[in-house]
Amino acid sequence: MKTNLWIKSALGAILLTVIYALVNFILGQEQQINGLLWGFFANLMIAALLGYYIYNSTLTGLKLGLSVFLIYFLIGHFNILIEAYIFNVTDREQTLFEILRGFLVVAIFCPLYVYMLRKHDAPAPINFAPRSFFGWLWRILVGNFMYLVFYIIAGLILSITLPELMDFYQDKIPPMDVMIKTQLFLRGFIFVGVAILILRTIKRTKLIKAMFIGLVFAILGGIAPLIQPNELMPLYIRIGHSFEVGISNFLYGLILAYLLSQKSILEDQ
Repeated sequence: MKTNLWIKSALGAILLTVIYALVNFILGQEQQINGLLWGFFANLMIAALLGYYIYNSTLTGLKLGLSVFLIYFLIGHFNILIEAYIFNVTDREQTLFEILRGFLVVAIFCPLYVYMLRKHDAPAPINFAPRSFFGWLWRILVGNFMYLVFYIIAGLILSITLPELMDFYQDKIPPMDVMIKTQLFLRGFIFVGVAILILRTIKRTKLIKAMFIGLVFAILGGIAPLIQPNELMPLYIRIGHSFEVGISNFLYGLILAYLLSQKSILEDQ
């Protein structure tokens, strides 16, 4: 399966790169060859992650396609663009345009990729031990607040280790209350929701699930989008953010998965 997954991930990366180029053409956006090459490496990581999820998911058909769409669009596009907007890296018009472009790309790619990796059978659904409403509530709230903690610590470390960061963001940093509310009342809940979706639809050990969620948050939510050159963010800022978001999101996803995980009735997860 490993060899098959890597081959189909490469094909998926080509498919995703072509879809990006077509959507850019339809929307009247210029596409540089250099951007396509860098985009392919980013798309290869994305295709490998989503391919692993498709192979190990207990879902099939439309439900699987929708699940892949939610993971990719929410973590790989929407959450990132909201962050770019509140930090004035993109204005409202640019943000809405990028959300539209991301939606179109993901909506076209996901069903095609699920079909490309179609399975004749899927792992049997997992029967989880019941958890009370309050058992879920406190975990969700703690997981949400935990993201804010990781977010602030990672940002402080990056600003100390990369002084040039403040030169770039000196007139872009939003009011503190806007930054905190965005993380607590929107982005944090999206991360928690996607983590629950993955935990309940992938049949692997607790450690593998946790590592996978960490990689989804790190790669889809940070590293892959920062690989491709863009006019909004210079190279040194993209490199700094890649380390910051990659490490902090991975650790956050890892810990969050253990916080939210449930035991299976039939096996120890």
